[in-house]
Amino acid sequence: MKWLWVFLTIYLIIYLVKMTGFIFPPLVQYYVSDLLAVPVVAGLSIQFMRWLLQDSSLVLRAWQVIFITTLFSFLFEILLPLLMERYTGDVVDVLMYCTGSSFFWKAMNK
Repeated sequence: MKWLWVFLTIYLIIYLVKMTGFIFPPLVQYYVSDLLAVPVVAGLSIQFMRWLLQDSSLVLRAWQVIFITTLFSFLFEILLPLLMERYTGDVVDVLMYCTGSSFFWKAMNK
């Protein structure tokens, strides 16, 4: 699960640097976190399930990865923009979630 730790580190660095007020270039500022969201959440989930169930061979099923991707898309691109001005719905974000979930499925779900 080396990818999980690489992605988690990148995600945390971006988050912490943003907290200082630094503004990244637009591609990084708006899309890298979305690209990493599903691999990080799915990766942490699988690690937790493996630890909890004591089964290192456990992998997520396709429907579980699709569910995570759909949940992120619905919550962050449809529901929250309706409820809070801070959030905006963006089709590119959904594409980032889908790209991240595809990477998780092919490279990390082993």
